[in-house]
Amino acid sequence: MKRSSCNRIKIMSMALGIVSLLYIRKRMSGKTVFISSGIKVDYPFINLENSEVTAYITYKGKTYMRIQYNVLTEETKVNGSIESIKGNRLLKNRVMLNDADFVEMVQCSAQFFIDNEVTDVDAFYRQN
Repeated sequence: MKRSSCNRIKIMSMALGIVSLLYIRKRMSGKTVFISSGIKVDYPFINLENSEVTAYITYKGKTYMRIQYNVLTEETKVNGSIESIKGNRLLKNRVMLNDADFVEMVQCSAQFFIDNEVTDVDAFYRQN
């Protein structure tokens, strides 16, 4: 008698645990919190003739990185580093990307801009 009630309690607690996990999962699905770090990527120079794109990575108006990418030759020139921004204790946990991630992001964007013959990024995104 005592053994069967102990088994029932175990089974009921497991069922309650599973139901509560499913309930919590349903309530949390579809929610994302986006917090801007304030780091901006600007594309001031897009040369369609030479397939070159220049990007500036800025934070609070100060330029930290300059990336030039040639889509045809796949040559990348990088000046500066984003790591100095990560030294700021307010941004330490908000900036998860490193220099290589920003370079890859600029390369992908440059390929898109050249393929679609975009010369003014701001006008292109306002239009769409």
